[in-house]
Amino acid sequence: MNGSYQLQNFTKNREAEVIRLKAQVELFFEKEYDLYKNLGLTDGMEIIECGAGPGYLIKNILERLPGCKATALEIDPFLFSVLTDNSQSNGKRLFNPVNGSIYETKLPDNNFDFVITRLVVEHLQEPLKALFELNRILKPGGKLVIVSNDFAYHLITYPVIHELDEMYDAYCKSRFSEGGNPLIGRQLPVYFENSNFEKINFEIVTAHSKISGDETFLKAENVNISKSLVEAGFLTRDTLANLVEKWFEMLKDPYHVFYRQLFVVSGEKNRSGNLSSYSKNIEDKLKGASKIDNHPEGEHNIDLQRDKFQNLMNKYKQASFTKNAFSPDQKSPEINTTSVDSQSKPGNVSGYSIPDANKIETILLTVWKDILKNNSLTKDDNYFDVGGDSVLIPEIVARLSGEYNIKLRILDIFDNPSIGLLSDYICKSTSGYSI
Repeated sequence: MNGSYQLQNFTKNREAEVIRLKAQVELFFEKEYDLYKNLGLTDGMEIIECGAGPGYLIKNILERLPGCKATALEIDPFLFSVLTDNSQSNGKRLFNPVNGSIYETKLPDNNFDFVITRLVVEHLQEPLKALFELNRILKPGGKLVIVSNDFAYHLITYPVIHELDEMYDAYCKSRFSEGGNPLIGRQLPVYFENSNFEKINFEIVTAHSKISGDETFLKAENVNISKSLVEAGFLTRDTLANLVEKWFEMLKDPYHVFYRQLFVVSGEKNRSGNLSSYSKNIEDKLKGASKIDNHPEGEHNIDLQRDKFQNLMNKYKQASFTKNAFSPDQKSPEINTTSVDSQSKPGNVSGYSIPDANKIETILLTVWKDILKNNSLTKDDNYFDVGGDSVLIPEIVARLSGEYNIKLRILDIFDNPSIGLLSDYICKSTSGYSI
């Protein structure tokens, strides 16, 4: 299935993505579940989740409503394998996993009382076509509930991080280029209306870091998406470096908060019999009206509307940590060194240099193992493949600066994502000096 969520392109660490998808369910589940009940979900119903991923949402629902007969549809082969594993518990089948497309489920007409699709339609090239298919498999009077993002209203922080505006602007352009619609949340009632649903309802559920906790919240975010946007040319390296540093500074603020919201739209299958057919023409009109290129610059982003901050963003300079944020009284270890010029050269070892690349690797390995909580790391492991993310990079940079007097930029780790590469980079960056 074409669209803007292709697992092999979305992440290089599939297991980490499964953990993130589980956290994403847990972050909102209590509020979502209350809303599902208010919309008519009751025990004993025949229900289906379309685009179920690993299956954590349907599994959570069945823990509360064990009398439901449940199906979970997923097209991605890897996620379907995890879904199949999760469909069993202690030898008992909890739900029926089905490998198939939301465009053509191959399930019977008029079969389900309640259909849920969560964080799926924003990635679809033809969301209206999907809604017609979901309408087909619903019983007359059955309910469809779609949970979706709208990235103009995604993640908001205090202290404000203006670089998030540019990152989400880049994210929207990237997803549009792949055929998705990251702004579809606001349009969903129109999609429902054009696919034979009535009694349409629009709700918002929110999550706040002071209520959910930072750790739960951060587990649900794809913090490496900005790195992918740089690699694809949608985001500048300078913006990425500033974003990562500002995020780190935000988390250190004792009064920091961040929150996000999801749009929840529901409708009932029309019982009148006066049903329209799927129209590619209407699909194209709906999607064309939402494209980012059809809006004035920044219109889709609430922070850019308020601040008009883009011009200032271009004036931001590359930042690096020169202060020890963790052990201000700790001295650098005793190492046999020769003093070098400590100007602002990237990768510079300020005030002294380490003559032995193996010693640099040992230091890097010590810091990475401690921060990543992973004692099995080797010098050849890719930082982003072993649990590392952009949120932790400033901590690594600050730790190397404060404890070992090794000055690095945030981007140095993005460019040299293994200990071997980073050590080699540091050595080369000090070439020309007396080492």
